[in-house]
Amino acid sequence: MRAGLDTNVLLRLANPLDPDHPLVQGYVDRCLDSGAELRILPQNLYDFWVVATRPVANNGLGLSTDECDQDLKRCFLVW
Repeated sequence: MRAGLDTNVLLRLANPLDPDHPLVQGYVDRCLDSGAELRILPQNLYDFWVVATRPVANNGLGLSTDECDQDLKRCFLVW
């Protein structure tokens, strides 16, 4: 099975303080454990970058560009 991950899933996965983080992490873990191939489209990475680097006051994660780059490499490019 192949599954595409929406940007909202990526944002919640990257933010351990998000109330839905455990739910999303569990979903991703179950998918990987079942042998699913998780896919991320370039548009999702772009959208993630936009929201992750947006200030918290403007409904973003408030990450610096370096922090965002590290999160992308650590969380999403390892699959």
